[in-house]
Amino acid sequence: MAKLVLILSAFAVLLLVANASIYRTTVEVEEENSSRGQSCQKQFEQQQRFRHCQMYVQKEIKGSQGGRWLSNDVNQREQCFKQCCQELQEVDRRCRCQGLEQMVKHQQQQGQFRGEKIRELYETACELPRMCNIQPMQGCQFSSPYESF
Repeated sequence: MAKLVLILSAFAVLLLVANASIYRTTVEVEEENSSRGQSCQKQFEQQQRFRHCQMYVQKEIKGSQGGRWLSNDVNQREQCFKQCCQELQEVDRRCRCQGLEQMVKHQQQQGQFRGEKIRELYETACELPRMCNIQPMQGCQFSSPYESF
């Protein structure tokens, strides 16, 4: 009988220790995730909200004079694209898509695009990492009404 009480007591202590370590691990993971979100936001703001990416995507969708880039805008297009890729490279890989999605939502909220143009906006922004030959190479998956492209 004494052995049974001793075994049950030892089991109860092990159970308490295991429960405490699970709680500590959960708290640490949640704190790490919340600090990552702040870090991504800070990086996005340091890159001036992907200003060059925003200009590039805007010009690709709206185009010059109702069309795409004019022939004399080729150098400007190339320069804007290179600067966009630089902006993306200077942000952690895990933050790129989040930043691009914020950029797109900001443009959408400003009412710059309507209807099918919004879909084009999401599609173009989604492809930017792949076009720049940086991670994520498969492009971004946005949590938008247009995530099934």
